[in-house]
Amino acid sequence: MDELPSCAAGVPFLRDLPPEALAQLGRSMRHRHVERGDLLALAGDPVEYLVVVARGRLKSARSVVSGREQVVRTLRPGEFHGELALFAPTHHEGDLAALEPSDVCLLGREAVQDLIRQHPDVAIRLVESLARRLTQAERVIADLGLLDVSQRLAVELLRVAANGQSGADGIRIRLPVPWIEVAARIGTTPESLSRRLKRLTADGIIRQEGPRIVVVRDLDRLRQLAEG
Repeated sequence: MDELPSCAAGVPFLRDLPPEALAQLGRSMRHRHVERGDLLALAGDPVEYLVVVARGRLKSARSVVSGREQVVRTLRPGEFHGELALFAPTHHEGDLAALEPSDVCLLGREAVQDLIRQHPDVAIRLVESLARRLTQAERVIADLGLLDVSQRLAVELLRVAANGQSGADGIRIRLPVPWIEVAARIGTTPESLSRRLKRLTADGIIRQEGPRIVVVRDLDRLRQLAEG
């Protein structure tokens, strides 16, 4: 992670910039390595940087007094956090922490704003990215409000199964995150999630082959469960 293009290569609104613009942005960039559990920002902190993940994974999560956590968003290489602050001063809505050892690029808010002024097409691509995130957020909100936990789990498994490997006994999938993160993502507890996984297994809909490996044995029944 020696230069900006290594961070910007997967970021849609940055990767097509001319070399001189990337060099200009690179002069204001900071690199940071974080270990699992390290915090990059606390809920309520002002957003001062656009955080780009170069390697590893981050999460933005909210916690309540009881200790329960709701993962708002998981960020992977090429994804970024803090873009709303490019349009108006704002604060972090959740804690931003590392899920595993990670390298990130911190791009100063004012430096990115200067870049947008010089290259208006960057703003258009950024708004497109925000629109996709808004659509995804609306879907998650709808799922939490309209679907029960079993349905939300089925929807999550179907989402991952779309990129799974088909075989004679079903679709083999590898979850991109541990089950505890899946529980937080779908708005339930690990214990409740475990009970529903056991029910899906007992019903012959899935088979678990490892900590994060699942074979979807009956895709039609999983779809029916998701639809209620």
